[in-house]
Amino acid sequence: MNEKCRSSRGEPTRDALLDAATDAFARFGFEAANLRQIAEAAGVNPALIGYHFKGKEGLYLAVFERILVHMAGVVEPLLARIETGIWPASPEQDRRERALELLLAMLEAVLTRLVHLQPAWGTLVVREMSSPTAAFDLLYGRLIGRGQRALVSLLQVVRDEPDSERLRLLAATIFAQMLLVRHARAPFMRLLGWERIGDRELAALVALLRRNVTLIALGD
Repeated sequence: MNEKCRSSRGEPTRDALLDAATDAFARFGFEAANLRQIAEAAGVNPALIGYHFKGKEGLYLAVFERILVHMAGVVEPLLARIETGIWPASPEQDRRERALELLLAMLEAVLTRLVHLQPAWGTLVVREMSSPTAAFDLLYGRLIGRGQRALVSLLQVVRDEPDSERLRLLAATIFAQMLLVRHARAPFMRLLGWERIGDRELAALVALLRRNVTLIALGD
C-alpha cells in the first residue's frame, strides 16, 4: 500500500481521536483526561494515539493546532498585511486613517471568531490563558502574540507616538474587551438578558467594540 493510501485511511481515525480528545480535555483538563477513554470514545485502539500523536501531550497540542487553523481564518491575511507594513492609504485617506481602519477590521474578525468558537474550544483556550502550558506557547507564538504586536504597531501609527508601556496598556485594554465574550460569558449574557449570540447580538457587540476602540485609539 502506498503512502498516499495509508495517509487517506488514517485521517478519519485521527479526526475521531481529535474530536474525542477535545471533549475530554475540555471536560476534565489535561491531567485528568484518560487516554483509554478517549480512544474508546473515538472507537479506536488506544495504541493509535501513540501512532498518530506520540502520546498525551502530542494529542493535546494537536487539538490546539486544529483550533488555531479555525481561529486564524480571515485574521491571518490581515495580520500578514499589518506585519509587512504594506497597506498604503488611498488619496482620500492618510496613513493614520488607514491604520485605524485595519485595526478595527482585525478586531472585528477576532471578535467574530471568538463568538463562534465551539464551546469546548473556548473552554480550552480560556483555561490556557489562566493556567498556561506548552499549548499556550503555541497559541501565543502563532496567533495571540502576533495579534498583540499588530495591535501595538497600529496604535503607534493611529496615535502618532512611539511604543511605550502606556501604549501597550491601551492595547491590553482593547484586547481585554474582546476576551469578555469568552472569559466572562455567563455573567455577560445574564446582564444583557441574552440567551445566545446570534447575528443581531454580534452586530451590537461589533458596533460597541468599534466605538470603544476608536475612542481609545484617538483619545489622549
